[in-house]
Amino acid sequence: MSTADRPDQRDDRALLAACQQEVSAARERLEDARRRGARQEVEPLRDSLIAALEGYAAVIERTGAPLPQRLQGELRLYRGLGRH
Repeated sequence: MSTADRPDQRDDRALLAACQQEVSAARERLEDARRRGARQEVEPLRDSLIAALEGYAAVIERTGAPLPQRLQGELRLYRGLGRH
C-alpha cells in the first residue's frame, strides 16, 4: 500500500474537507448577519467562526502540515475583533 493510500491519511483528508465546509458555512453565516445589519448576531457568529477556524487549524497541525499564513492571519484578525 502506498503512503498516499493509508487509511489514516484518507481519514485526515475527509476530516480536513469537513472542517473546510464548516469554516465556509461559518463565514457565510457571519457575512449574512453583517449584510442584514444584525449586530446582536455578529459576535456569537464570529465566535463560531473562530471555533471552526481553530478546529481546522488543529486538524492541519495534526497532519504535520504547516498552517497557511492566511489561516493564521484570519485567526488573529477575528480573535482581535472579539476583544473589547
